[in-house]
Amino acid sequence: MPVAAGGGWRLGERADDVPGAGDATSAAEKGTLHAGERDTPRVRALRGQFRWQIAAVNPKKLVFVDESGVNTSMTRTRGRAAPGERVAGAVPQAHWTTLMMLGALGLDGVAAAATVDAATDTDVFDTFVRQVLVPALRAGDVVVWDNLSPHKAAQVEPELARARATLMCLPPYSPDFSPIKPCWSKVKRHMRDVEPRTPEALGRAAAEGFSSVTDDDARGWFEHCGCCVH
Repeated sequence: MPVAAGGGWRLGERADDVPGAGDATSAAEKGTLHAGERDTPRVRALRGQFRWQIAAVNPKKLVFVDESGVNTSMTRTRGRAAPGERVAGAVPQAHWTTLMMLGALGLDGVAAAATVDAATDTDVFDTFVRQVLVPALRAGDVVVWDNLSPHKAAQVEPELARARATLMCLPPYSPDFSPIKPCWSKVKRHMRDVEPRTPEALGRAAAEGFSSVTDDDARGWFEHCGCCVH
């Protein structure tokens, strides 16, 4: 899948197109929580219907879209120290910059992505769809995203139709069905490792994080989320 070319989208003062969890080891003592609303009869029925619908789609045609925020106070969550000693670190407390990442993940990796220093409102999402996502889509693709308010804007679905793609919405309270969620984990892991402390470094770290995503990563996340890829 093509990745949006760098520098192709500008919104406000700054926006940077970027290309392209990791090591998701789980410990036996860790539990997994989900929204209690997922267990209601209505949501369970919607989740079952979604599983039936998505099973009928060629996984090579699926493109999952989502957004996630990062900032210049990111740092590693673990470190090494002598026995009995704490790992010391420092992060900004008073001033930091926040960046919103928008991305699209297909079976063969990141299809398109961008960063913007603004919240994902209707205008931001519409611009991402028109200028970044649609040029990366192929005829017959099925775009999947959640029910965030900007995703419901009236002008968005016709934009997908321009690319001869269709839309399928995730059921409510169902992030576990979206393989782009673990993708964010790998991207953010890289960003915590490099500890970007300026807006420019934050944008570069996001680009590097997306570039680190491989097709093997994507296939593993698709399988983990219940998408049959065989």
